[in-house]
Amino acid sequence: MNATELSAIRESLLLQKSSILNKTSEFRQEQSNPISVSDEAEAASIDLANNISIHLHERDRSSLYMIERALGKISDGTYGQCECCAGAISPRRLQARPFTTLCIECMEDQEDLRNSYHQ
Repeated sequence: MNATELSAIRESLLLQKSSILNKTSEFRQEQSNPISVSDEAEAASIDLANNISIHLHERDRSSLYMIERALGKISDGTYGQCECCAGAISPRRLQARPFTTLCIECMEDQEDLRNSYHQ
């Protein structure tokens, strides 16, 4: 992967990080504002919306962790190296999934292993 591609991925990761941090701030504000409800149906609807919001927030936190790891790898020069076999992850894969840690072959092997345990 050349320096221009790496720089573009880094910028993309930083934008994603910023977006997640902004959403986190909005989530905290939403959670701190009490909502008054008039009936049980409205309360159930608000509860469902809160549960979905919490789930999305948790998913964003997970993505933020993966983004931080990818940025760290860019900084230390190991970005694009498979954590399993130490081979290079294809640039196409990194562009599609910038915080991936495995090459296609190793990921397929892990999925095969997982699937064999669940059968």
